[in-house]
Amino acid sequence: MHSNLRLRLGILAAISLATPAAWTQDVATTGHASASAADSGSASKPASESPTSQFVLGSADIIRVNVWKNVELSQTVTVGPDGFVSLPLLGDVRVAGMTANQLGVSLTAKLNSYIVNPQVTVSVVDIRSRQVYVLGQVGKPGGYPLIAPINVLQLIAQAGGLSNYANRKGITILRPKPNGTQKISFNYNNVVHGDGKQNISLQPGDTVVVP
Repeated sequence: MHSNLRLRLGILAAISLATPAAWTQDVATTGHASASAADSGSASKPASESPTSQFVLGSADIIRVNVWKNVELSQTVTVGPDGFVSLPLLGDVRVAGMTANQLGVSLTAKLNSYIVNPQVTVSVVDIRSRQVYVLGQVGKPGGYPLIAPINVLQLIAQAGGLSNYANRKGITILRPKPNGTQKISFNYNNVVHGDGKQNISLQPGDTVVVP
């Protein structure tokens, strides 16, 4: 009987000693996992680039220059005909031919001479230097920024598609040339049935006319 009692007491003691260790191990493991999750969540991740971050700036484009924690230096400006913008401290800065990302890096370097650890981001507010136009019998006629390559069919779709009264066989693309305007015919019916030759890529300044 005494031996049985001693055996039971020994088992209970073993359980009481093992349980806190198991709890400690579980808590440590859980705590480590939580910390890892928190670390991964709080780690600075590269900001996802906007579609216009690699757009090459040109005359008449509107950009936002944001200097972190410095309202006075943050500006919304329009690129002038000469390709320059005017910014506080820096004066006239040439931006034409640069992307928003490249300009942000350049301005950060320039502002190092004036403020401590500047952090500059540049975003494109409105693209006006590279546009294509669609007029006539479409849902939303007007100008559209040419951010990425786009063909005639894609522009028509972006403009809300053709109206019921559109002359699908008589669409014309007007393309500015140094010696005048080139007229390119576009038959919508043929294109949607597989004639890809007419579905050309549009260039800045092109106008699609849908009678």
